[in-house]
Amino acid sequence: MRTKLVIGLLVGASLSGCDVVTAISNGVLSPITPEQSKAQVLAAAGELVGVLHLPVVEAYFWHEACRDEGGGPFRGAMRIAYPLAPSFEASDTEVSKMVAALQRVGWSGDPNFHSHGSVLTKHDVTVDFAPQNVGTPTRDVELLGECRDVTTNKSDSQTEAITFN
Repeated sequence: MRTKLVIGLLVGASLSGCDVVTAISNGVLSPITPEQSKAQVLAAAGELVGVLHLPVVEAYFWHEACRDEGGGPFRGAMRIAYPLAPSFEASDTEVSKMVAALQRVGWSGDPNFHSHGSVLTKHDVTVDFAPQNVGTPTRDVELLGECRDVTTNKSDSQTEAITFN
């Protein structure tokens, strides 16, 4: 049975056009490029900002390792800062309304992602609305793409400012 699984993985990886050794060594059967991992997260961020009419204070994109030790595969990641609400209660109410608005356009809860915030997912991108914090000047929403980028490495991970029109 194990031999059939390995053969199936090799055939699937080779048919997808990816480097079989890299795909299996990183546990990724359908790798994506750094550009694709960035596009995946930026598309989700654009939808989020547009649907919510989110007043963006600042936004940054980077590639991050999916493993604790910092190795690949990598994924696209983004942090969007937006203004604080007048109170924690007001923030909770605003985030609940934002979650409901995103659910109306196809976002759904992600029971496998553990956070203190409100978490949604769509097209394999996870969005995490962090709770308002007294120690920060803004609130944050973090977007995380799929762990399928096997060509980025630690030294490639640069933070890039993103603007929305």
